[in-house]
Amino acid sequence: MTTTIQRRRGRRAVAATAIAPLLALAYAGAAHADSAPLTWTFEKCATSGSTWEGTATGPDGTVALRTELTGLRETARIWHVSLDWEVGDLYLARLNGTLNLKTGAVVMNGTVAEGDYAGSQVHEEGQLYDADRGCFAGTITVIPAT
Repeated sequence: MTTTIQRRRGRRAVAATAIAPLLALAYAGAAHADSAPLTWTFEKCATSGSTWEGTATGPDGTVALRTELTGLRETARIWHVSLDWEVGDLYLARLNGTLNLKTGAVVMNGTVAEGDYAGSQVHEEGQLYDADRGCFAGTITVIPAT
């Protein structure tokens, strides 16, 4: 003979079994949304021989941007550069890449070293648009660490 309590427990077990896959899908969707790439657009100009300042606009609004040259190796038409990127109070990223002196294109990759996105991968693409003032514009994409 099955009691009322046993029947209720049985229904709960069936309901939990039916809901579990839906919860897993919802959680996976939420986890995927949190790991979606984040993009900031930026503009910056040289303030000294090794520092640029400007703004970055992205998921957290518009924040101050500061980059500092930490390494440089010159070749004929390509500079291999290392820069620290401070994006507001959000994060500090250490990037390495190239500046094409003929086209003004910059491509850099690295990792967020400190801040909200520590451990995340970073990709930057920029373009020199004012050589006299050392001004660049482009995008910074952060792929959150999982």
